[in-house]
Amino acid sequence: MQIIRHIDDPALTFNGASITLGNFDGVHVGHQALIKNAVDDAQRRGICSAVLTFEPHPLRVLAPERAPKMLLTHKDKMQLLQSLGVDFVVIQQFDRSFAAIGAEEFVVKFLVERLRAKKVWVGKDLRFGKGRMGDIDKLRAWGTQLGFDVGMVEPVMACGERVSSSRIRALLGAGDIASVQPMLGRYFFVSGKVVSGHRRGRELGFPTANIASRAEIFPRDGIYATLLHLGEQVLPSVANIGLNPTFGAGPRTIESYIFNFDREIYGESVKLSFVARLRDEKSFASVDSLIEQIRLDVADAESTLSRLGFASCSSGNEKS
Repeated sequence: MQIIRHIDDPALTFNGASITLGNFDGVHVGHQALIKNAVDDAQRRGICSAVLTFEPHPLRVLAPERAPKMLLTHKDKMQLLQSLGVDFVVIQQFDRSFAAIGAEEFVVKFLVERLRAKKVWVGKDLRFGKGRMGDIDKLRAWGTQLGFDVGMVEPVMACGERVSSSRIRALLGAGDIASVQPMLGRYFFVSGKVVSGHRRGRELGFPTANIASRAEIFPRDGIYATLLHLGEQVLPSVANIGLNPTFGAGPRTIESYIFNFDREIYGESVKLSFVARLRDEKSFASVDSLIEQIRLDVADAESTLSRLGFASCSSGNEKS
């Protein structure tokens, strides 16, 4: 997959593309339906597939007070788009001058002249251009005039609800990762590097990998059955997100105890997938009470992950 940092980049030279456009925060199953149509259509036509996306999120420019926290880092979004078979991702900087471009000018200059659109795949509620005056009916009319087709993808449903990035954010805030998984088509994850922590886990007999992440949103504080992705390894684990109130509140940390693992992995890049929520974080009256609860959490996480087919590795505990 080739990433084009600006739509006027001279490297953007393909002749003909099947395109979809949007912010694609989360790359959820609704986004995936659009992208799959663009990729499949491009393969049938023998042309390139392209995703036109915008950074930063438009609301960060137009209404910062309403701008959402992003579900994915930029790097993670690019990796997911690549996994879907996209040939080109074109990243258009969104600023006030871009926001002032009218819908028809956007179609002519960006979709036709630069991206050579043969087909544009959009959602039912498409709005674009200055004042959000562009919609799917206008896009179809311009397509007829300018020589490209328009494909519409209906909203995707999961768990009886319409899939959207805003709904996923709300579910994460409630800790309902069971409902998030079918909306994403995968487990929600955060990425980051393993860093040195307070070493309390080691002192308690459960050394943890402390993950420093650039993610903007996390599941609600609590204890989760998780999978830690280290290179090609997928390591069953139990993780805590929260303030460690037994030791005095804050700061918020992400700590993962990997079952049967004994490697030093400081500085390693990892991803942590959240499989099931086990309980809320809480304060304990004594360290002994906390240790006993951790034992129960480990057993609960192991049982949960085992039922789902994730077997523990067999090399000891990670030291952190």
